[in-house]
Amino acid sequence: MASNLTLALEKLRELFAINANPDKAIGMSKYMKNLFPYVGISSPERKKLVAELRNTFKPSSNTELKEWIALLWEMPEREYQYVGMDYLQKDVKLLQETDIKWFETLITDKSWWDSVDLISGNYLGKFLKKFPHLLEPTILDFKDRENMWLNRAAIICQLGYRSETNTSLLAMAILPHIESKEFFLQKAIGWALRQYGKTNPDWVKSFVENHSLKPLSKREALRLLS
Repeated sequence: MASNLTLALEKLRELFAINANPDKAIGMSKYMKNLFPYVGISSPERKKLVAELRNTFKPSSNTELKEWIALLWEMPEREYQYVGMDYLQKDVKLLQETDIKWFETLITDKSWWDSVDLISGNYLGKFLKKFPHLLEPTILDFKDRENMWLNRAAIICQLGYRSETNTSLLAMAILPHIESKEFFLQKAIGWALRQYGKTNPDWVKSFVENHSLKPLSKREALRLLS
């Protein structure tokens, strides 16, 4: 007998096949630098299909959730990874303290800004709020890795923290990359500072004044404060 995961994947493939738009898929892939093939399903359409799929399949355990997302991550078309993130959003309550290493795998496998930003700035951030003792070791670990996407995750994982932002950790995440020529790190620095500037503009202005940020980072950091 086929497993729940196999049946769910078969159902999802059927839904994707019925709703595929090859012309749209070409444009979606091009927008992502042709790094991934696409089925051609927009975000609103996909969320409707996920809602339909969840009528017949919802992960019942931590293990089943991670196995389901791993299965989706193996599929070539990018929408399957988006479905994985849709499920993660709904079933984040199933995650456990030991899943920090699993987050690292999600961030570093099939990495691009679309997955890394959603996972890091949203789900990882919520996870670290649930297990706050993991915030410091995770940021200190990720900020020094050779993987640029983990560096970006360290910088942006507190995006939704507002007044609960640990500014010392935010600074420590930013400083090793302040001279980086990498666009995605410059952008992440500006984004994180801009977001925190909505809560504490004086801190952000002081940080910018006292550090030699790249022009992109500085521009993004101060965009709402000018």
